[in-house]
Amino acid sequence: MKKHLGIMATLALGAALLPAAFAQEQSSPPSQQDQGMSQSQPGQDSAQSPTAYSGTVMKSGSKYVLKTDAGTLQLDDQAKAKKYNGKQVTVNGTVDKSTGMLHVTDIAPASSMQH
Repeated sequence: MKKHLGIMATLALGAALLPAAFAQEQSSPPSQQDQGMSQSQPGQDSAQSPTAYSGTVMKSGSKYVLKTDAGTLQLDDQAKAKKYNGKQVTVNGTVDKSTGMLHVTDIAPASSMQH
């Protein structure tokens, strides 16, 4: 009786875990491929084409962000951004579209970049 009970418990546990094992197996490879693609593309974009973004540096919570007409971008260089808090600036850099983070190359007051 105890032997049958042990076998039944093992089979029940195996049957309960089987769908979870298949679900992980099927979802893991595509997500690894997606991660590989998303990690390689921002690196390529940032190395190829920095862009100028105009707006106002302001604090959002504990972080400095760039408020533009199109929206708000997080700034990765908080030390540079702090110097321009509340000012109109032009930021050169690249945006990581998956995180909304602007990888700052340079920040300058808007008036000096227009001349």
